Amino acid sequence: MTTPARYRVEDGRWCIDIRVSHSRQLFDFRDPAPFRERDLDDDAVEYLLAAAEEIPRKQPIAIVVTISDEPEPRLLADAITTAIRAHFGYELDQIQRRIREHMRRGQMSLALGLTVLVIFLTLAELMGSPPSGPLRGILREGFVITGWVAMWRPLEILLYDWWPMVDERRQIARLLDAPVSIRYPQ
Repeated sequence: MTTPARYRVEDGRWCIDIRVSHSRQLFDFRDPAPFRERDLDDDAVEYLLAAAEEIPRKQPIAIVVTISDEPEPRLLADAITTAIRAHFGYELDQIQRRIREHMRRGQMSLALGLTVLVIFLTLAELMGSPPSGPLRGILREGFVITGWVAMWRPLEILLYDWWPMVDERRQIARLLDAPVSIRYPQ
C-alpha cells in the first residue's frame, strides 16, 4: 500500500494536514453566534471530506491542524477540537436525517407507483374485451408500458439514489472518529 504524496503516516494513521496562519481561518464567521461550536469554513470542510475520500477506507486517519501565527491569547486546542467534532457531529445527524427522509419518500413513491401499475395493468387486461384491431393492441401495450414506467422512479430512489448519501455518511463518520491534534510550531 502506498500513501498518496500529499498525505503522511504518523503513528499508524494517515494524516490529513491543514496548515493555517491563525485559528480564525478554520471557522465560518458568517455565523453570528458567539459559540465555539460555530461552523467550520466551507473550504476546510471540503478539503477534509475530499482527503477522507482519497485515503483508503480501511486505513485509520488523523486530522492535524498546524497554526503558524496564532495571536495571543491562543484559542485553546480543545476548543478547536471541540468545534471540529461538533461540526462533523452535526453533519452526521443531518445526513442521517436526509437518508431517512429519502427512504420515506421512496416508500411513498413505491406505494404510488404500485397503485398506478395495478390500475394500468388492469386497464391493459380490460383491453382484451373490445373488438380486435390495431388500436386495441396499441392501447394495451401503452397501458402496460405506462404502468411499468410509473415504477421506474420509485425503484431508482429505493435501489440506487441513496448510495452516495451512505458514502458521504461513512466519510463524515471517519472524520468524526479521527483524532484531532492542534500544533503550534515554534
